Amino acid sequence: MFAVVPMLMVAGLCIWSDIAILGVPLIILALLVVVIDSWANRPVRKAEPRYHEDDDY
Repeated sequence: MFAVVPMLMVAGLCIWSDIAILGVPLIILALLVVVIDSWANRPVRKAEPRYHEDDDY
């Protein structure tokens, strides 16, 4: 969030200042940062133990 909020603020200022050619890519970049960060910090799935019906030890 510390990288996304300032980027969105700068993008908003760029769009408000009629520099949309710079603001729109900043918004896209901020969304990309959120998606990649969420994917990188996803919870690790635990491997389920494999039990076979034929294994009688």
